[in-house]
Amino acid sequence: MKRNSIFSCLGETSIWHHHKTAFMCSDSFSAGSILASYDWADEMVRRKQCVISGFQSRIEKDVFEILLKGTQPIITVLARGMYKKNPAEFPQSAIDNGRLLLVSPFPDTVKRPDRRLAQIRNQFIIDNADEVVFAHIQEGGMLQQLVIPENKPVIILN
Repeated sequence: MKRNSIFSCLGETSIWHHHKTAFMCSDSFSAGSILASYDWADEMVRRKQCVISGFQSRIEKDVFEILLKGTQPIITVLARGMYKKNPAEFPQSAIDNGRLLLVSPFPDTVKRPDRRLAQIRNQFIIDNADEVVFAHIQEGGMLQQLVIPENKPVIILN
């Protein structure tokens, strides 16, 4: 966990210590990004690689569904405070089986995500990932504004 970060978790916290690959995709994306993302997710399942993401954009949500079919650990970072009750989009069985960790870098009083919180969440993901994969970065979009350390490996799928 990043030093001086205060955040809450729901699920198996030992997942945090795995090698983490961040996955991000802009809300608007190219057609080629879709298939490349699905293939990439299948590869993460085969390699049992831990993926960290907000799983908020359409492609990120699709990748999350693919990852849930595997056995590898998954970390979802929320752009809001931690839920009091786990919503259906995050299967309780994956949490109970020690495969899914929900993380929030925000106080529990923050109930609604917005663009500013999503940007903070995305930077938190980058800061805590070992490597970063972008399915697509929209010109002038939020993902283009992230600060990525020079020594952090970055892959752009499309």
